[in-house]
Amino acid sequence: MKLDDMRIMISSQIKALGVPANLIGYYFLKDAIECVAQEPSLLNGITKKLYPLIAKRFKNTPTRVERAIRYAIETGWLRGKINLQNKLFG
Repeated sequence: MKLDDMRIMISSQIKALGVPANLIGYYFLKDAIECVAQEPSLLNGITKKLYPLIAKRFKNTPTRVERAIRYAIETGWLRGKINLQNKLFG
């Protein structure tokens, strides 16, 4: 899959799950998913590898990246489409 197509798909899925694009965590989450899609081994070190990578790209700290992603996901759970969430996550 081409990178641009993957980015469009990731964005549409995150938005469909209810994560608003006005949150910085939306962009962190989107970038994290892209990174993991290209390098699946990053899942073995989310706090030691993935969050620092995202933080460096956005000139931020890993702690803030983690918190912003967590808040974006929490917001998505509260505002999102429950049927889609159940379908994807059970």
